[in-house]
Amino acid sequence: MATITQHAPTAARGTTSSLIASDRVEGTAVYDASGKRIAKIEQLVIDKAGGRVAYAVLSFGGFLGIGAHHYPIPWSMLDFDEKLGEYRVDVAEEQLKNAPKIEQGDGWDQANLDRDEEVYGYWEQPGPQQQGQTSSLIASDCVEGMPVYDVHGKRIGKVERLMIDKVTGEIAYAILSFGGFLGIGADHYPIPWSMLTYNEKPDGFQLDITEEELKNAPKIEPGEDWEKTTRARNQDVYDYWEVRYYWIDASDLG
Repeated sequence: MATITQHAPTAARGTTSSLIASDRVEGTAVYDASGKRIAKIEQLVIDKAGGRVAYAVLSFGGFLGIGAHHYPIPWSMLDFDEKLGEYRVDVAEEQLKNAPKIEQGDGWDQANLDRDEEVYGYWEQPGPQQQGQTSSLIASDCVEGMPVYDVHGKRIGKVERLMIDKVTGEIAYAILSFGGFLGIGADHYPIPWSMLTYNEKPDGFQLDITEEELKNAPKIEPGEDWEKTTRARNQDVYDYWEVRYYWIDASDLG
């Protein structure tokens, strides 16, 4: 495993993390700029390759006379309000009425690049950088429960949930359950998203780790709340696995 860890400034250590479990984001209320509740988050759509939230699918039922339609809103348009503990989005009635929406039977985790570009172009937001001709999107509730395989194709665990950075939309960790893997009990481990490789066949994620690495890795203790974990704790996990911190942009590495 190549060491590419980039240490953050000392001042960052010990500060509160801004993580939230993916299953808790779904159902979260969304407010307009004046503080009025106008929508809720139905689900998140994840960019499997990029490791971040591409869209929040919002239901705007009753907002300014608009029915309960579902709209994919780029994550960059959502502002997390620490006081409310919820999200704000600044959209006007006319914008929303003309915006791309999810039609009945539409599978947004199967969207193509042209459709992705349509949404980001309409809202004038920079789109996710994707390779190839097809989208790499998947609904967050589909990721939860997805199997994890070793490099030989043997199933070794599953994704229990994702930990999302509330502000940036970056996926900080996949919380994995490795019950029975090489004699290890059903403990839960936070694994940096960048360590996971998505495979179409079999449908799931591949993870290249050894028994010894996992036995010594940071794990979630009973009663430990990873939404309230500290930045120092986050750094301990990334340092152990020797991967670049998700909160440091590649351009910052020099």
